Amino acid sequence: MIKAIIFDMDGVIADSEFCHIDAEIRTMKIFGIDIKKEELEGYTGTTSKYMYEHLKAKHDFQISFEKFFEVKRQFLFENFEKFLHPVDGVINLIKNLHKKEFKLALASSSHRNAIDYILKKFEIYEFFDAITSFEEIKNSKPDPEIFLKSAEKLKFLPTECVVIEDAKLGIKGAKRAGMKCIGFQNPNGNQDLSRADLVVRRFEVGEVLGFLEKL
Repeated sequence: MIKAIIFDMDGVIADSEFCHIDAEIRTMKIFGIDIKKEELEGYTGTTSKYMYEHLKAKHDFQISFEKFFEVKRQFLFENFEKFLHPVDGVINLIKNLHKKEFKLALASSSHRNAIDYILKKFEIYEFFDAITSFEEIKNSKPDPEIFLKSAEKLKFLPTECVVIEDAKLGIKGAKRAGMKCIGFQNPNGNQDLSRADLVVRRFEVGEVLGFLEKL
């Protein structure tokens, strides 16, 4: 029986992928590196540190991670103020899952300050029983660590949890954790969700609950 739903945040709860990618492009440009949106989409779902290390090896730049993240964070929160909004239907889904007495967790590669900002802005912080952020993990998605830690916090087995993800690497991590996964086809993303157990293009409460009842 499924007892818990583990949500990714960026691209699932917050329509924020543009905010991140735009901030990364602007950051790299400051340091003299021209990078394309399509390249950055390959890192959707991973931590900033994971992306930084891969880009540094590929483009051979000398920026420290601390400096990179400091600049990106400034651009990111500027974008949050201007453009951030919830994914259509997700707030209603979260509230209905809570009413049905599912335990809810957030497993996000973002930093805790960004998570808190978004959950409070959307007035859904109170619905989450556990939050796991970048600061608490050693390994980025597709490693299953963040999902296993979320299940541990909720005191459930991985087989009692379902993950909702919009990124190929996030789905891979969920499956490695031994969890079922709902893939959300974010209209602003370009991700292969074929490994998900169910793929949805919008969050319909009836469709999600029907899927959960069959597990």
